[in-house]
Amino acid sequence: MRQLSATRRIRPIPAVNAVIVNGESKVLLTRRSSRVREPGKWCLPGGHLDGGEDWIAALRREVREETGLSVLREELIGIYSDPELTVSTEPSADGWHGQYVVACFLVRSYEGEVAPNAEVCEWGWFSADDLPSPMLVSHPIRIRDAFRFDGTAFVR
Repeated sequence: MRQLSATRRIRPIPAVNAVIVNGESKVLLTRRSSRVREPGKWCLPGGHLDGGEDWIAALRREVREETGLSVLREELIGIYSDPELTVSTEPSADGWHGQYVVACFLVRSYEGEVAPNAEVCEWGWFSADDLPSPMLVSHPIRIRDAFRFDGTAFVR
């Protein structure tokens, strides 16, 4: 268990993730390019909310930016904020650590062809029981939760 210092300055960062599942029950993952934090790791599409943006608008924008797909329908799987998995290990330039508060959505209805942006160096459709590595530590949990999703969102 990672010890979180009481003196560490932590601020919440609202963010979204999309578990995009195709007709073959495979999930779309992207591999992070050298232009972003934790390059080379596989992850779900997603990112921070922009000022004045709601969760759904952020989800649709991030999916479109990172994958080229348009979300037609989304279902909230849950909200993730466990400090063990969501607090950044490295502080930002101002000395603060971020604690991501992530709304994760299941997306089974979308249109378009995958056309990733410069934040992505590789992409693919993967079976939930055969995920690539290395992967962002919390994303396999979110994928597992998506495939067990019964329509009731939760907080984890």
